[in-house]
Parts: sequence; C-alpha cells; structure tokens
Amino acid sequence: MSDNESSRERELRALADSLCDHDGVVDAWTAKSFTDRLFVVDLESGCDLPTPLRERLQRHDLQGYNEVHDVDVPDDAFAGNLARGDRYQFVDVRERGQLQSYVVE
Repeated sequence: MSDNESSRERELRALADSLCDHDGVVDAWTAKSFTDRLFVVDLESGCDLPTPLRERLQRHDLQGYNEVHDVDVPDDAFAGNLARGDRYQFVDVRERGQLQSYVVE
C-alpha cells in the first residue's frame, strides 16, 4: 500500500479481501471512475449476491451502481454476466464525487 492511500481505500481493500473468503465469491476489488470509487464483486454463475453480503456492503456505505445512477433495472447492483459468473457493482457513497481524474493529452 502506498503512503498516499487513504484509510477509506484500506478499509475497502480489506473488505474486498474478506469477501473473497465467502462461498460463491470469485473476486472483489475497488476501481476508480471519474469522480467515484467503485466496488466490484464477481460471483460464480447462478449465484445471487447473498443478503448478508449485500447488507455488509451497505454498512460500508456502498450502494448499488444502478440505484445511484438511476438505471432502470430490477437489481440495484447487477452489472452483467461474465464467462465465469456474474458481476455486481457498487458506488462508495461516503466519498462520492471526491476523487479527481485527470486527462493526459
């Protein structure tokens, strides 16, 4: 971890690591979009995101991407099917809009 990494980044990385220990979770990680931090969870095919995991993410101020961005779909966090399973995306609403992205010309 770099010296510039915030406590929030460390918190979410630790959460991602711990989620990978749950049955059905293939991978979990954080990513950055223009001004938001995303939290991604990949599950094995045919597995729904278990309610206890969804509630745990909510306790960490992670809200379904579709809900945050007003995407009209049945699941507030479902992002799509992958060859190895299904992907769910969440937005870090605690620090929403606080990240900076730069364009290099």
